[in-house]
Amino acid sequence: MLINNGIDINCMWGSWPFRKLYKNKFSDLQQIHKENGIAYGYVSCMNSIFYQDPFEGEEDLHEVLKGTPYQHILTVNPMLPAYESDIERGVKEFDIKGVRVFPTYHHYPLNDKRFLGLCDLLKKYRLPLFLTTHVEDERFDYLLLQSQINIPDELMTFLHTVTDIPILLMSLRVGSIPYIGKEIREMPNVYIDTSCFKDPVACVEELTAELGDKKIIYGSQYPLNVLRSTLYEVTMAKIPEESKNRILRGNAIDFFNYKF
Repeated sequence: MLINNGIDINCMWGSWPFRKLYKNKFSDLQQIHKENGIAYGYVSCMNSIFYQDPFEGEEDLHEVLKGTPYQHILTVNPMLPAYESDIERGVKEFDIKGVRVFPTYHHYPLNDKRFLGLCDLLKKYRLPLFLTTHVEDERFDYLLLQSQINIPDELMTFLHTVTDIPILLMSLRVGSIPYIGKEIREMPNVYIDTSCFKDPVACVEELTAELGDKKIIYGSQYPLNVLRSTLYEVTMAKIPEESKNRILRGNAIDFFNYKF
């Protein structure tokens, strides 16, 4: 399949403290997108996950994205004081298109009042939530241990609690999806990205059969993942070309056009 004007809803910039990334410059991201027919992406800052002041990483990312079609997704830790001002400044100064959270690295449950307060704030600013369910395989953790989101119970309860903002479930493992398949299919605000569609073989065919093709959005999580590998999962899937186009572009547009 020849891709034209694809969108990558999950790409990252910065440094990863647990392993060396050989192509993590913004120019590397632009180049590999260009080579594979992807017009632009929604970028979050890896540094901000670990900085004591995440906004310092966001300022750096803003400078990197200036003058490009790439869009800024703000990383927020709602356990830190005054995170609300980060979102306000992100809206005013950076024209952010969404807020990304990492509860497994920042160690809070999805029913935490501060996190639910963040979701209320996103409704005020009409911004989507990028909920990262995990990043890398927890079995390799040793410097910083990721906590776990309980699937389905914790995640399902959260989805039924927060129904008034668009939510992208990022890096959700394929084996977990059937447990919340009903929510993904039936809740108009819930979407998933493809960044963890690594196994089994033909998982895209199985998931589109189960969920339909309107709730799955292409996301690479580059440079932590190999972009072409994530892309081939979609382009080589035995599904209609119309479905591939929705996953690679159309569904991202629908996600950001969600009617609040």
